[in-house]
Amino acid sequence: MGIETALLDLAAKAKGVTFVDLLGRRRLVTAPVPPVMRHRDPSKIDEYFQKRVRGAKTPLRLVGGEDITEDLEHFQLVATARRAIRPSAAAQPIWFNFRGKLAFDSARHIVEEVAHLAAGGKLPSQIVLQNLLARHDLERSAELQSVADSLAQRVAGSSGVTILPRSAGPSDTADMLGSEEGTLRMLNIRPAELGGILRSIEIAENFKKISPEGQIVVSQFPGASRVTQMVHRDLAKALPNARFVGASAEVERKFRGTRRLSRLRRSPLLRQGTGLALDYQALVSQARGRILHPSIPSDATPGLEPNTYDDVDYISPIGAYAVHGHIVEREALARGLNSWRFTKSSIMVSDTAGVQLPFRTTRWPLSGVVASSVAKHKESTRILLRRAGCPVPEGRTFHGGDHEISLSYARRIGYPVVLKPAEGSMGVGVTANIGSDSELTEALRMFSRTAHGNDEFIVEKHINGGDYRIMVIGDEVAAAVQRIPANVVGDGVQTVGQLMIEKNVARRQNSHLGPLKIKWDASVAYQLGKQGYTIDSVIPAGQRIYLLSTNNLTQGGESVEILDELHPSIKEASVRAVKAVPGMGYCGVDFLLEDHTKPLDEQDGAICEINAMAALPVAEYPVYGTPRRLSEQFILRCVEAFGLESWPERAETLNLRLTIHGGVTGVGYGKWFTRRASKSGLSGWFRNTGERQAEALVSGPTAAATAMATVAILGPPKAAPESVKSVHTSELPELDEFVLFDEDSDDRGGVAFEPGANTDLSDFEESDSSVEETSTEPEQLSDLQEIDDLLSPEELEDRLEEQNDGK
Repeated sequence: MGIETALLDLAAKAKGVTFVDLLGRRRLVTAPVPPVMRHRDPSKIDEYFQKRVRGAKTPLRLVGGEDITEDLEHFQLVATARRAIRPSAAAQPIWFNFRGKLAFDSARHIVEEVAHLAAGGKLPSQIVLQNLLARHDLERSAELQSVADSLAQRVAGSSGVTILPRSAGPSDTADMLGSEEGTLRMLNIRPAELGGILRSIEIAENFKKISPEGQIVVSQFPGASRVTQMVHRDLAKALPNARFVGASAEVERKFRGTRRLSRLRRSPLLRQGTGLALDYQALVSQARGRILHPSIPSDATPGLEPNTYDDVDYISPIGAYAVHGHIVEREALARGLNSWRFTKSSIMVSDTAGVQLPFRTTRWPLSGVVASSVAKHKESTRILLRRAGCPVPEGRTFHGGDHEISLSYARRIGYPVVLKPAEGSMGVGVTANIGSDSELTEALRMFSRTAHGNDEFIVEKHINGGDYRIMVIGDEVAAAVQRIPANVVGDGVQTVGQLMIEKNVARRQNSHLGPLKIKWDASVAYQLGKQGYTIDSVIPAGQRIYLLSTNNLTQGGESVEILDELHPSIKEASVRAVKAVPGMGYCGVDFLLEDHTKPLDEQDGAICEINAMAALPVAEYPVYGTPRRLSEQFILRCVEAFGLESWPERAETLNLRLTIHGGVTGVGYGKWFTRRASKSGLSGWFRNTGERQAEALVSGPTAAATAMATVAILGPPKAAPESVKSVHTSELPELDEFVLFDEDSDDRGGVAFEPGANTDLSDFEESDSSVEETSTEPEQLSDLQEIDDLLSPEELEDRLEEQNDGK
């Protein structure tokens, strides 16, 4: 429900209206559910009514115990005391909560007895029997109401008993409303249980059609957050026939919003959305967990089937750019080495003898800093490659702002040309296949708006053909990937924008490319415009259109691994290009080729640049083709070059002891770690070992265990881990689950949480904690977080009643 609340709140703020006005306001105020009178002692009951405000005419609520006979006697005692002490309130209804523990026959007997007691004047004529039926008989609630209505007609003096069934899910609620045995006159709607706010409105509308005079009660789980209470109060103002709401009125009376919010904007009628500063970011992980991934269209790349990856759920929290460092750490640990991680991209790998090797992203000990710097500057690279006899496109470098000179140069070498920054990466500022002065002028204008706008840039001859990344480790080509520009294939129905969204969602099935989406920007609009389309155009079925002229995967491009098809002459040229830069041990060679299966001298091909930090995941997680475990070769080369002691075979399961330093105690880090480890199917334990230190035993599949070692450097929002050391251990966990020790020391840090929608709790029980409205921190929207040590429904219900008895 939190995700839906966030989206509706954003929509209301965008329209400049209140949350309830977005839903469709039907009333200005709603009544809270009647107060509970919990006393059983006769003197306490008398004292309760004597303290009530004279003339108050509000219903009253009672809660049953274990014995039905005693409950009915208590019912009569309260009714008698109220009639004697507060006669003006004697005619008001009394609600009696039987806590959902009766079978249908027992409940029917109670209805009959209550009807006769009301007819005899011992109970008020208007009675609400709440939570009478047990869940297994809940669908017969309408039938029970029919029994009560029949008694009202037959028994003189009994004007009616109303059955208020407990809250239920969509299926049970539909069964109750669709019953042919009777019609409900009162319905309990709990949005978190029904499936959300809009679903609740739909069910309420249906109830009104079935029972035009019926009353609706909006309830919530015990301990509901301020956000939930505010939303429920607004929802009750929008539902048809909503009579009561379980949220405390204090939540609105004490509403303050943020300090920058004007006094007028704090009004329930004028504030925008819910009026609260909601923490939308906290819902991102929940939203991702509920996304349905459409398959990549079968005609995206004819003849090829898209790859799927088993580790996508483990890797997704790490982020696309941190995957580079993770897979290096994964293979190091899989070969028996230990790791010490400092950031998402920086790790130290060591063996049992103490030999240490540093890694940062894909920089490694066999490549020098000078070599990496040379490769970063494209003009320097062009000079070295030309000297080594490698094919390179004709071109030159220009100072920032030399647009007129670059236009003259483009005319001299002939269009089409490519514009790109002299130093850059990830395709930023690159425009390919520029065919005229006007197109180059527009490309230069867009380039000036990028981060490289004032830097040197290159204009070079455009080479017709596909874009390939050839990965070279040492003297060997380890992988080869063809990169295809971001594109969509029309279906004759959806617009370009819709096809882009579909493509982006489908990419989430790829462990590396999921976060690297096609983005709508000036470059995409420009490329579409050249083809005569806009974002709202509907593309004919089967027609492919390209959204960018560059092939960069970080901008939505697709990858096809083609090493087995790559011609030997292209491999040889790639190795020669890497050797042309002194000190280069690993590199990605970007080749432009007409056909990767033909000899290089039989086609128009050229190396446009080399990349000293070529992303390993490009070959490990291609969209199509054979995945290459490049990171394993990467680690094995290091082991061989520096004499590290490693395992001869790759381990498929690991037992790791993690030592985490930094701000990880008292901020909920342990609960976060335990939740992630359990979700990944790992076993082991977590415990705090000092003021700024914790340790964990992680046991399970290599992919899951090593991902946990990487993601441990992140932690929940309030944590600040500084390092994570992962070493192999022979210790095995005693249980096949993940356990959190010293849970009391792992405070959540004040983050609000609520019972889940599958708990079976008493309806309308107010929160025990007072509402504090002075905080300016973003509100937590999580209605679906777990409760640790969850009690049974009966135990939790009793606990709530016992706590409130003392008030």
